[in-house]
Amino acid sequence: MIVTDEKIEKKPRKYYKKEINLNSWEEVKGELEKLLNEEINSVEDLLTFLEKWSELESILSEEMAWRYIRMTCDTREENSKAFNEFYANIVSPAQEYDFLLKKKFYDSPYRNELKGESYEHMNRLISRDIEIFRKENLPLMVKEQELSSKYGEIISKITIKYDGEEKTLSQMGIYLKNPDRKVREETWRLINNAILEHHEELEKLFDELKEIRIQIAKNAGYDNYRDYMHDAKRRFDFKPEDLYEFHNAVEKAVVPALTKLNEERKEKLGLESLRPWDTEVDVDGKILKPFEKEEEFVEKAIKILSKVDKSFAENLEKMKNTGFLDLINRKGKAPGGYNYPLSETGAAFIFMNAVGIHRDVRTLLHESGHAQHTFYSKDIPISHLKDFPSEIAELASMSMELLTLEYLDEYYSDPEDLKKAKREQLEGTLKILPWVMIVDAFQHWIYLNPNHTSEERDDYFASLMDRFNTGIDWKGLDKEKRIRWLRQLHIFEVPFYYIEYAMSQLGAIAVYKNYKENGKKAIEQYKEFLSSGYKYPVKKLYEIAGIKFDFSEKYISELVDFIMSEIESL
Repeated sequence: MIVTDEKIEKKPRKYYKKEINLNSWEEVKGELEKLLNEEINSVEDLLTFLEKWSELESILSEEMAWRYIRMTCDTREENSKAFNEFYANIVSPAQEYDFLLKKKFYDSPYRNELKGESYEHMNRLISRDIEIFRKENLPLMVKEQELSSKYGEIISKITIKYDGEEKTLSQMGIYLKNPDRKVREETWRLINNAILEHHEELEKLFDELKEIRIQIAKNAGYDNYRDYMHDAKRRFDFKPEDLYEFHNAVEKAVVPALTKLNEERKEKLGLESLRPWDTEVDVDGKILKPFEKEEEFVEKAIKILSKVDKSFAENLEKMKNTGFLDLINRKGKAPGGYNYPLSETGAAFIFMNAVGIHRDVRTLLHESGHAQHTFYSKDIPISHLKDFPSEIAELASMSMELLTLEYLDEYYSDPEDLKKAKREQLEGTLKILPWVMIVDAFQHWIYLNPNHTSEERDDYFASLMDRFNTGIDWKGLDKEKRIRWLRQLHIFEVPFYYIEYAMSQLGAIAVYKNYKENGKKAIEQYKEFLSSGYKYPVKKLYEIAGIKFDFSEKYISELVDFIMSEIESL
């Protein structure tokens, strides 16, 4: 025990005292039908309806969570079968009721009598979903889903013969960190040649997706798919055109800072020019080893969190005590890492594949930020007021990565190792930004110029790579530069979902700056933000966190200057 020996207790149910057989669609459907037929004769009835609906949602959500967790912790066929059957037989048909229940709320004369900013916000969220819904888009969305999943199939099947073995693109990525520059270049060229072999197939797939998306937008009464997606993503705090300001601000404020850091990298590596295969390798050739055993890994994270705020440490230790952590890589586990909210319990589960490197520390602290969000917002009774979008969710987790930065000496007693860990983290906060702008600006152009050819599309992408270039020499690599977008799954699978990461990253830098300047007060603001769930629009939630939701060059320059001064102080 470090701060607590308590375990997590499941929250008691308020409306569903009797157990529901969650394997029976008839029984689940019966509960959904009861909700649909519930009489609403007052504002109080409407609130009761919303709370009851939320509780049923959380029961179903947690059942799916545990089946997903079991499937990823142990990839035996019986676990994936249990998850897939529940999804197909219960979750999927239940989703059809989601629209009907939202419509019941939307059609209620009492919804406009709900007073207060949170209810007004919820009203806008649900109304937007209802107003852009078109029945004729349902089969198109199914077709879009089928096509976008083809992208994953194509990419996952690409293998490269290397070192006497068949390797996936992910496995090849490890060699880009190799100190031997010849190995890095060879690897990079093999990866790109493998993508080039599927160039036409991927371009054709994207054209099919583009046409379906344009039709979906037309059916909903929109001039273009970009504006449709802006509304579908319920973005109320800015207009699509405002993001051009964001693109320009990153170009002017972030690109020069990263160009300076890349100039230093080039000098440390002793190179005449920095090529695309020189960006991942450690300049000092040293690999950080923060821990050896799982117990040590978790205990040190709890100690670090306790230095930020005792409640954060208590929550992570309670998860440990209850068996809500599965962190170490082993045979039979699915790849990746996640924080899965357990919405009925009011807690979370963290899954990882730690192998004892610095990235594991960063991932655990990141995911524990998501977990705190679940703990702090668990008592909000209406799910629509805590079902936050990515620019809110990622602010919680990215901020935690930076708030804990001061205390990484728990893992690194050697001052040089500590400096290296901090520098990596600080540089990483800026590195993501130009790439996010490229991906976002590219999608704006695609859907505002829908009649383009694949040649024109690749040309435009290459121009964005030049616009946001941070000192990388692409001489003689025009072909590879033009098709770099084919490896960004978001463009194929989740269009216009990516800019949120840049918003959250800026927000996290601002939270960290606030913490450095105001200490405890900044943590109290961050905790109030966590407790607010999605009760308010994005802009207000950022203000509650003690920061601004701002894309201006002036604001971004202030944050970049802060990060650069932090790097220089190491």
